Order: sequence, then structure tokens, then C-alpha cells
Amino acid sequence: MEAVTPIVSFAGVFALGIIFAVLGSVKLRLAEILQVDDAQYGRLISTLMFASMIAVLIIGPLQDAIGYMPIGIVGFVAGGICLWILAGAKNYGIALLACALLGIGAMCANTIGNTLGPTVLFDGENPAAASNWLNVFFGVGAFITPVIVGKVMGKLGYQKTVSIIGAIVFVPVILVFLAEFPEPAADFELAASLGLLTTGYVIFGGLSLFCYIGLEASMAGFVSTYLKGQDLTDEQANTWLSGFWVGLIAARLVAAILLGPLDPIYHAPVIPALGILAVISISLMVMAKTPKAGIVGTVLTGVALGPIFPTIVGVTFSKSAAIDAGIAGSVFGWIFAIGLLGGTLVPMLIGKLSAEGTIRQSMKAAVVVAAVLIVLSGILWLGVPEADPEDMVEVVAMAVNR
Repeated sequence: MEAVTPIVSFAGVFALGIIFAVLGSVKLRLAEILQVDDAQYGRLISTLMFASMIAVLIIGPLQDAIGYMPIGIVGFVAGGICLWILAGAKNYGIALLACALLGIGAMCANTIGNTLGPTVLFDGENPAAASNWLNVFFGVGAFITPVIVGKVMGKLGYQKTVSIIGAIVFVPVILVFLAEFPEPAADFELAASLGLLTTGYVIFGGLSLFCYIGLEASMAGFVSTYLKGQDLTDEQANTWLSGFWVGLIAARLVAAILLGPLDPIYHAPVIPALGILAVISISLMVMAKTPKAGIVGTVLTGVALGPIFPTIVGVTFSKSAAIDAGIAGSVFGWIFAIGLLGGTLVPMLIGKLSAEGTIRQSMKAAVVVAAVLIVLSGILWLGVPEADPEDMVEVVAMAVNR
């Protein structure tokens, strides 16, 4: 059914939100079960991000070649099963394995969500607005995860709680069988995606996502620890972690409404402007002397970060003519893979700094990353021209013919 197709894209980013938020939401309890410190827990997050980075390099071009349905099926099924494995993990090795395999399911759900939505919403003419609407549901998934953990885990325990979260990720596979998907581009070859690595769209879109995903992954993984260090209880820390995601959701909703009527040429400057706000909000977290100041900084950081990811994706799609050229999966695969390298390295760095000092002081590294984001997104805005769809077809064709 055609009406179901957009719902699949929303379900994909919703599932990704759950998957990316779950490690931060269960951090305090899972770290206790596995008997690991912040540095070791940071490696769990980094393992998920690194596995996702490798997976998306294959999944993006593969979707362009074989279509949406197989990718959607694997995304929801693998995501649910891997969360069930994580629910039953009794040692660090099993948890690492679950996080590594979870990256495959996460990237299948992510790719179908973030490429199908901009293709079918707004007739493919406003990818930044479409991406912000989609990623409101990423925020919803990320928001309900700590809520479920905070309200349910005390009654049912860790294993049953995470098993319920896995079931939520699994269920949308039913929608994949009911949807009608656009046909993949004719004669697309996986090698074609290699040509995109020479373009400014992929380079600076990807590097901007490097900074953004590094920041979001770090906040999702360590905000509960940060807030507990501000003398909040475990339940209060998880509640205000939800506040971070509420700020993120609200900001994406506002951005989706405001960007919808605007010409796409006005979308790019939004990214460095939000980067400036992120520098301010994370600095407030570093300097916070009271729990109230720490909470304000945390929620404001969610607001600042919220629209950055979908707007980077939308701007990159617009500048590269990815939708019209039939290469949205490949473009998304490359920029997200580069971004996930940031999601691998930045949480590892913050976890290491936290283990050596305090979590609040380790946030100084996040301030630096946010400042770099301002510069890179400024180059994407001012330094990268818009492509012609026919030129992009030639770029990928040349990569195949080499």
C-alpha cells in the first residue's frame, strides 16, 4: 500500500533512535552487571558506532542496487534480535558482540528511513524539511527508551526491560511487507559509489556528521553519568536524559515547520548557527556548579543538536542532487560512515578523559568538537556548489569504468 511507504521511513529512524539511545539509558545498570568502568563502557558505544560505520558503507550502495524492501527487513529483524542478545548478556564479550551485530540492523533501519523519506515526502523537493520531520521520530525513539528504562526496569529488571525494547524494534517489519517502494536505479553498480568520495558534498557533509554524531553519541552515552555527578539520583539522571531528547525532538519539529516553506538555499546556514549554540550549551555543562545549571546545559544541548543531523543530510542531498540522480543510498552511506567514525572516536575520548578525571571536565573535548563543526558546516554552506543530476550520474559512471 502506497500510504504505508512513508510510515516505513518514519519507523526506520524511530528504530534507530531506540538503538542509539539504549546504551546510554541502561548504562548505570549494565555497567554494574558487566562490572566495567566508564572507559570500558565507552568502548561498547564505540563498537556499535564502528560496526555501524562499516555496515553503512555496504548497505547504502546495496540499497541503490537491490531496493528498499530487503534492507528494511534486515533492519527491523536484526535490530530486535541483537537487542535480545544484549538483554541476556552476562559478560563484557557478549555485550561487545551484541553491539557489533546491532550496528548492521541499525544501519539498515537508518538507511531506509533517511533515504526513503526524503524521496517520497514533499515529492523529493525539500530533503532538509523531510529529514527534520523524519528525525523527529528518531528523537521520539531516543526519548521513550530512557523513559521505559526509568519506569519499567525497577519492576521487571534489566533483562525483561531490554527485551521489551527489542520487541518494539522488531514489530515494524510487518509494515515493510505492506509498503510500495520506488524501484532501484537501473543498472546501478556498487563500485559506482566510490566516485562520490571525490566530491565536496560527501567530504564536507561527512566531516560535518563526524563532529555531530560524535557529539550526539557522547551525550547519549554519558549524560546520565554527568547528571549523576551533579548529585542527581539514578532515576533523576535518566529523567533528565529524557529531557535532553525532548529538547532534541522539539527543535527538530520546529526546524521541520520553519524549513518547509523556505527555499533549500536557506537551509545550509542553519547548521553553523546551531553549532554556535552547541558550543555555548556544552560550555555551560562544563562550568555548571549546581544541578540546575547542569540540567539547563543538558536540555539546551539537546535543542542545539536536534536539527543539525537532518539538516546536514538534507543539504548534502540537495547540493549533490542525490535524489534526482538515484544515488541517495550511496551518498547517505558515505557521509554517515564518515560521521560514525566520529561516533566511534569521540565517545572513546570522553570516556577515557572521564576515567582519568571527571565526566564534567571531559566535556571540554565536546566543546572543541562543536567548534570544529561550525567551521566544516560553514564550508559545506559557502564552499560547495550545487551539482547537476547529470553530472552526478557521470561521476558514478566514471567510477565503474575505471
